[in-house]
Amino acid sequence: MKAKTFEPKKTKRYSMPTKAYFGRNSLQLLGNIIVEKSIHSALLVCGEHFKKSDDYRQVISNLKETPIDVYNEKIKRSDFSTINRIVTYCRKYRYEAIIAIGGGSVLDTAKCAAILTTHKGLIEEYLVSKSKKITAKGLLYIAIPTTAGTGTEVTPWATVWGDNKRKYSLYSKGFMFPAIAIVDSHLTDSLNQKDTATSGMDALCQAIEAYWNKHHNRQSDIYALEAISVIRTNLENAVRNPTKKIRDRMAWGSFMQGLAFSNTQTTICHAVSYPLTARWGVTHGQATSVTLPSFMRGIIPALPKNRQKHLLSALNAHTPALGANVVEQLMIRIGLKIKLSALGITKENINVIIEDSFYTNRVNNIPLQYDKQRLKRFLVAIY
Repeated sequence: MKAKTFEPKKTKRYSMPTKAYFGRNSLQLLGNIIVEKSIHSALLVCGEHFKKSDDYRQVISNLKETPIDVYNEKIKRSDFSTINRIVTYCRKYRYEAIIAIGGGSVLDTAKCAAILTTHKGLIEEYLVSKSKKITAKGLLYIAIPTTAGTGTEVTPWATVWGDNKRKYSLYSKGFMFPAIAIVDSHLTDSLNQKDTATSGMDALCQAIEAYWNKHHNRQSDIYALEAISVIRTNLENAVRNPTKKIRDRMAWGSFMQGLAFSNTQTTICHAVSYPLTARWGVTHGQATSVTLPSFMRGIIPALPKNRQKHLLSALNAHTPALGANVVEQLMIRIGLKIKLSALGITKENINVIIEDSFYTNRVNNIPLQYDKQRLKRFLVAIY
């Protein structure tokens, strides 16, 4: 597949400053990009799964004549200590660029490092005390995902997990979009069933949330609907019977949803998911999707009729209830849970989930109002 180039795009309401390359084997463009950007010193940050692959060895071989160092520390989670260590490392060696190849945690960690290296202080000062702010561009940042799910290669924020079991987002619409994204579906070929399922459902959830989001715009709608249709059609086969063509389609769907929610943020499904991951270790894609079908039954009817029609068409359903059933049955077929109790959550835990869900503003991004009492009734109902 020949790589497609997506130049930065800006309209009155939509902004995408990232230049993106999409296509199977587009990773081969990395060397040319480094030359084109006149990068003289860069840090390569990779996930452990990728480091064990032939692709990693090929990248190292292809770049052996370029001034690139490999960051050898394992990145298990995009948290305070991990980010602060890599920022200290980058400041010490004065890199011009960071190239990240991996899943969401690797890309988010590198994204934070790229911006904070050119600033002062620790990540906590930007997220907890908020004594510091992002005021300038970071290092040139190239993001290359190895999963079809997060979309972080084309968004202006990074997920950061705090020491207090809370999720934060480091965000700057003006400065934190990656400079370049390379989306190579070949890198997803070795994903196991669980990672394919959870990352795929995260992508579907983010696409739906982008569409029903109060901050949606015409361009984000186009991307979101394309993503919903593509992921709905291909996710089960990607999990159970993957082929190169199916992986290509899932990578495309994930890329589209990233382009969509990069301009809208996520909504209530993600707000509820954060404590599930932070406190009980529920995988992110499972945590975001466990509430999705039930929220769909309430939120879709609140949309204007024409918007309902377009969303239901992408879901291949005639009513909101049937649309929710499409997603619910898909989750069951790919091995994901649809009840909180199946994730080890007790009824006593629900109050904690509610308190943490309102810590971010994601709850307010939907066309329905959920206060704590209403959210509690909802969570009890899907227990």
